[in-house]
Amino acid sequence: MSKINRILKGDRIIWVVALFLGVISLLAVYSATSSEAHVKVGAYNEMVLMKHAATLLGGFIMMFIASRIDYRHYSRGIELVLLFCFILLVFTYFFGSRINGASRSIMGFQTSELAKIVLITYVAKYIVIWNQRDYKFKELLIPIVLPIFMIVAPIFPENLSTAAMLFVVVMVMLYIGQIKFVHIMAIVGIAVLGMGLYILTDDMVASIRQSRYEKVVLAAEQHPEDIHLQEKAKKKPRVSRVKTWKGRIEAARIEKEARAAQGLDYENAPLQIDDRNAQKMYAKIAVAKGGLFGKGSGKSTQRNFLPQPFSDCIYAIIIEEYGLVGGVFVLLLYIILLTRATKVVKKRPLSFGAMLAFGIAFIIIMQAMINMGVSTGLMPVTGQQLPFISKGGSSMLMTGFAIGMILSVTRNLEREEVNEIEGIEEAEETNEINEVTEIEQ
Repeated sequence: MSKINRILKGDRIIWVVALFLGVISLLAVYSATSSEAHVKVGAYNEMVLMKHAATLLGGFIMMFIASRIDYRHYSRGIELVLLFCFILLVFTYFFGSRINGASRSIMGFQTSELAKIVLITYVAKYIVIWNQRDYKFKELLIPIVLPIFMIVAPIFPENLSTAAMLFVVVMVMLYIGQIKFVHIMAIVGIAVLGMGLYILTDDMVASIRQSRYEKVVLAAEQHPEDIHLQEKAKKKPRVSRVKTWKGRIEAARIEKEARAAQGLDYENAPLQIDDRNAQKMYAKIAVAKGGLFGKGSGKSTQRNFLPQPFSDCIYAIIIEEYGLVGGVFVLLLYIILLTRATKVVKKRPLSFGAMLAFGIAFIIIMQAMINMGVSTGLMPVTGQQLPFISKGGSSMLMTGFAIGMILSVTRNLEREEVNEIEGIEEAEETNEINEVTEIEQ
């Protein structure tokens, strides 16, 4: 046990939480990927499981590495890393891989996963710098306000939920870090104005792109020998993200009106499932079939119908197989992670380590809550994964590294407490020796 304690530095409870999340991830992904495995590698999904296990191992390795680095090193050169993330996000926006109309990754790596950690680290550093000063809002524009929007703004059009989640976390960090409330509200006001401007112009810009694309297609049809035109015609224009958001709101409104129109008989009526509500409805069915103790490991049926059973809706699969008890257990694991980070804030308030640990833990549990809300039908579909459980390489690796950063903070906190205790004991021993010497004299 002592050897394990020497290797696994930091809060042991957080290590245990991470271990439980990893085991749950293996069980849930193994069950949820049966359909995907059947399509890709045949009737057995051991290969899919092995790939996910390798990714999970990578997450634990990242956690171990991050936990062994002194957390104070994370603040060094964070400004340059933040600038690099901004360039990476802009590149992703224009040239990234497009999935479901959104550009979120480069070669399979979701750049926003890295950007979240970097922005939280940057804000944690500058909270410590500015909360002790008497300043005006204009003095915060360059060191704090501008970097926040440099990261959030490029994420916002392609991944609204991630941008909103990250922005809320940063605002809570500023509030806990005792940045003036009126200045926090000013930042929120700027964000609201920027979002409104984007919504007003997005449809117009998308219409212009579509018009240009139609002209290119027409020219390509008239000149089939022009290879350059043929290549341009294959590249479809970026769709309006505002229209996508409106479509989700419209789908929710239609469902609400259908419930109202059918009255009390609606719950007993056959479920009307189409492409707009398939994910939400099948997730609800999975949760309803789970009951108190679930159907048993690997016995989910809705995994065959859910669009993303191993990612966005994995919590619904967990409840279907392990019931309400399993769902509550997973929820408690994330809550424990947040409480352990909050413990650091209580011991070292307004320190870089405390702000860093709280910000990372808060965004992890917030992402988990959003995923759970979607799976249980309490929130609209957002595309957020369940941290350290859902299948996904970049999310798993970055979440592992983030938890390792929290462990690094707790490791150094333990070291400081030990040094303080040893210092007190040495002082007491010195006093005792002095007292004995005085008596002998």
